[in-house]
This record gives sequence, structure tokens and C-alpha cells, in this order.
Amino acid sequence: MGEADPVGGVLLLGSALCVIAASLVVCYVIWVHTWEGWESWNARTGLDAESADEERLLRLDRDRT
Repeated sequence: MGEADPVGGVLLLGSALCVIAASLVVCYVIWVHTWEGWESWNARTGLDAESADEERLLRLDRDRT
């Protein structure tokens, strides 16, 4: 027992970082492949900014009269 192996430590750290990077790349590729775009996301969630602005302006006009 005894001495630390700096080369082995660097190789182990490098391999762990490669595994983490590869898993992030796989997750990103899956997400990009299934992403439908902001328009469908906004329509599905009800967070459509354009229609929200139009509704807000209509409410403001209605409240002024």
C-alpha cells in the first residue's frame, strides 16, 4: 500500500467527465429531436404571448370606456 498514482487519478477523472458529457449530449439530442417549437409549446400551455398582449389591450380599451 502506499503511493498515489497521479496518472491513474487523471485518467479516472477524465473518464468520469467523458461519461457525464456523453450523457448530457444524449439528453440534448433526444430533447432537440422531440422539440416541436415555441408555437406549439405556447399553444399547449396557454402561454401564448401574442394573444396575451391582445387580450390585455382589449381589457384596457374596455376599462377605459
